[in-house]
Amino acid sequence: MTTSCPHRIGFLAYDDIQLLDLVGPLECFDLIKADAEPLYESCIIAPRKKIRSETGIQIEADYTFADAPSIDTLVIPGGTGARQQATKALLQPYLQEQCNQRKRIVCICTGVFLAADLPRLRGLTVTTHWHFAEELKHRYPHLIVDADRLFIQHDRFYSSAGVLSGIDLALHIIEQDHGVRVATSAAKYLVTYFKRAGHQSQFSESLKFQSIDNDRLQKVYMWLQDNLHKTVSVTDLAAQCAMSDRHFNRLVQQHYQMTARAWLEHIKLEQAKIFLSDDSKSIKSVAFQVGYQSSDSFGRAFKRKYGIEPGLWRQYFSQSL
Repeated sequence: MTTSCPHRIGFLAYDDIQLLDLVGPLECFDLIKADAEPLYESCIIAPRKKIRSETGIQIEADYTFADAPSIDTLVIPGGTGARQQATKALLQPYLQEQCNQRKRIVCICTGVFLAADLPRLRGLTVTTHWHFAEELKHRYPHLIVDADRLFIQHDRFYSSAGVLSGIDLALHIIEQDHGVRVATSAAKYLVTYFKRAGHQSQFSESLKFQSIDNDRLQKVYMWLQDNLHKTVSVTDLAAQCAMSDRHFNRLVQQHYQMTARAWLEHIKLEQAKIFLSDDSKSIKSVAFQVGYQSSDSFGRAFKRKYGIEPGLWRQYFSQSL
């Protein structure tokens, strides 16, 4: 995008907003300059001039709905207020107006709750913070909710997961608008060592296991980390906690809403992404490190899960470092 005037971004604010959802992306866009001139012009738009965040910090909006200027992109941060019907009713006329004008709309975290009834979202796949994904599915069955993505784009509508992924999405948009070099410069200034891709999982396997209170699954996971290079079956996993395959599969389903076979593949491929970040490792050696007998079978499994081949994954992150 090359324009003589800065691209104007409006950040929607409301009571009980998550402050980091607002200021994280705002800081990203405000960093971007060409020849010392800003490429983005950000403003905060709210129902009234004074807004209270979730933490009680007061925010002073630049504009109210009554005097808001025309914008090119609308960013909708999340927060407790985003899931309240009274807030949604208050904001809906302005949101509908922006939607009718085909503006670029960016939802951060639970901000998608506020946009969920916009006609252009019907039937779309969206993401949100994993903790609120089931609530989003229940309240808005016309949406397809993918809780295992950092961010998702459909044409001019974007949704992202929790809090810090709003920064990942902002960097992604900057890259789309101005190229990878400008986005990488912003990431470096923010001391973000790389820009995560949208199809990455919202949180790592190690963090998942720290949050699961189940000694048997933790034991199996630790055993698997030491045996990733082997050809491991569900029966092998079940044996580590003295269970039948059927009982072990039920346990995994209970905690992760996936089959034990899918869980095993998920752990192997998540670890493979870490190995792929090391350029000294060949694709074939990475495949063997995570227990695949050939690079072809590994490549098919990787692409099936992430929608991208291992080599392109590596290339993407090499460009983003």
